[in-house]
Amino acid sequence: MAWDTRTYQRTEAGRKAWESRHSGLPAAYRRILGVVQSVACSDEIFAALPDYGVKELRNWLDELETLCFLEALPFASARHTSDLSRAA
Repeated sequence: MAWDTRTYQRTEAGRKAWESRHSGLPAAYRRILGVVQSVACSDEIFAALPDYGVKELRNWLDELETLCFLEALPFASARHTSDLSRAA
């Protein structure tokens, strides 16, 4: 999946890790999980965290996905989710 089309969803494990003050997550990971309250595209994440480089953020997003704290949505699902949020 191309990076410009990645959309992330925070998982239940990600929500719990973000809410726990004792999760042991690095501050940058907590910030990313805070940006992805439910669903966010990579461009939104990059824009919300301008103090970090894109390459660094991509590595962290990959790590959060490996830890099952974020889930990359297929393009069609991400598009469907965006359409639903606009309709609300």
